[in-house]
Amino acid sequence: MKKILGIILALAMVFALAACGGSTTPPASTSPSSTPSASTPPASTPPASTPPASTPPASAPSELGWNPDNIREHNFILAHGMTEQNVVSKCYHAFCEYVNQLSDGKITIDERIGGTLLTDLETFDGLLDGTADFIHSMGSYVSSTVKDISPLTIAGYYGGDNWLDFAKGTKDLVGQIYADYDIKYLGALYQGTSVIACSKKQIKQPEDIKGLAFRASGEWVSKTMEAWGGAAQNVSLPNLADAFQKGTVEGVVSGWTIIGGWGIYEVAKYLTTTDVTEGFAALLMNGDTWASLNADEQALIEKAGDMFVENNYTLTIAECQRYYDQVVAEGRNEIYEMPAADSQNLIRIANGLYTDMAAGGTLGPKGLQLIDMLKQYNGIS
Repeated sequence: MKKILGIILALAMVFALAACGGSTTPPASTSPSSTPSASTPPASTPPASTPPASTPPASAPSELGWNPDNIREHNFILAHGMTEQNVVSKCYHAFCEYVNQLSDGKITIDERIGGTLLTDLETFDGLLDGTADFIHSMGSYVSSTVKDISPLTIAGYYGGDNWLDFAKGTKDLVGQIYADYDIKYLGALYQGTSVIACSKKQIKQPEDIKGLAFRASGEWVSKTMEAWGGAAQNVSLPNLADAFQKGTVEGVVSGWTIIGGWGIYEVAKYLTTTDVTEGFAALLMNGDTWASLNADEQALIEKAGDMFVENNYTLTIAECQRYYDQVVAEGRNEIYEMPAADSQNLIRIANGLYTDMAAGGTLGPKGLQLIDMLKQYNGIS
């Protein structure tokens, strides 16, 4: 028991010290966020797999929330389409490390990243059919199936300044929604605040988007772009930079990790920072895999999921800051910080889509409840 407690404390210290050489605080005006940065997960790889063991006798959980003696040997698969260098990949690698270390090496997770097993568009089906046990899932990619998650897929689903509180406060309801599809929801992935990149002009107010071709993915992201006055263009992320160069896309609303990591700032001169939270994504687990675990193993996985949420928030802030500093240093872009009032106007317009969404007849009671919850978080009646 003392050993497990020591592991948790050690993990917290290791991940706090590893973040980009230390903690940084973004500038007060044009930075991606005003929240201090934190942890970068270690670069180690998951240990080799071990064969499953028989179920030990049940015993009372420890004060950790699980009994270490009841943790069996398992080897699972996590899949996503991001490259190893991407901050999203780093966040999921940290989750795998948490599980391995909290289980004292008994539970290992093989990471199949970069689309080597499943692309991000394929991960949901791969989770349902058991190809993968854990996946990174963008809400906008699955809302056509998981209808009640749709309220989280509009740009502007959250515009507050306490994302961790939001993630924790919505976890139970979002978990119930995924559970209807035999999926275990372990936590949300923070992706920073949105940047509006445009090749034609500086976007200073929502009406400046009118008439421009903006990249979108998923039904409600497309409708958000249209509500802001843009013409939605369905372009895959790997093809986005090329679409800018060809002129088929003139703008995109995305996070710094995409604007910087995928080189969008190199093909779109004008960048606008906003307070709009970037698209909802989740760490999901196959329902049958979850059900195969005993109560102590489930408690351990839940703990690792909570640690994942805390870590990905601080790690993403640090990574967004790094890309912001890189773009500023290169000096090729004009960067405008959208005032809070105009950011809130973007959110207000996007939240107006909830009326159509609720009236469309596709949402169940949980989806309608989620709309009410999001409105409360955004201070919109």
